[in-house]
Amino acid sequence: MNSKSFGMQHRVLLLLAAVAFACFLSGAPVLAEDGAFVCMEETQEKCDSENRNMALFIEGRDAYERGRETGDLGEARKYALELIERKDARHGKALMKYIYMQVAQGIHKDPVEAYRWVAADIAAGASYARLNLDRVLEQLAAKMTPEQLAEARK
Repeated sequence: MNSKSFGMQHRVLLLLAAVAFACFLSGAPVLAEDGAFVCMEETQEKCDSENRNMALFIEGRDAYERGRETGDLGEARKYALELIERKDARHGKALMKYIYMQVAQGIHKDPVEAYRWVAADIAAGASYARLNLDRVLEQLAAKMTPEQLAEARK
């Protein structure tokens, strides 16, 4: 083997070692020998919780897609609330934001219920990046009859 070839192999090995070390430091998943992901969290309970949150988010997204077709976003909202309750605000709030964007467009078949959802979130001080809940409430109210609006405000 000539020195040029040895130098190239040495650099490749150093690069691979650097990538493996960077993955270790970043907490990126590592593949075990059997191809399964190895948990990089402090405890198995934390891994289980993260996995459950991801499963809930996926189920919530599926419910959201069904709700867009059927006009009933209630099931998706339940998943979003459960994620938020489980302290997974990132996924719970993302799902809730998707729901409220549809609510603003009048997609949810029960505008009284949707109005109450948004009003309760406003009262609780909830906020979502680049989504103005007051504006969502205004857009929803504009699509409602006076009777529906009166019922929603009770």
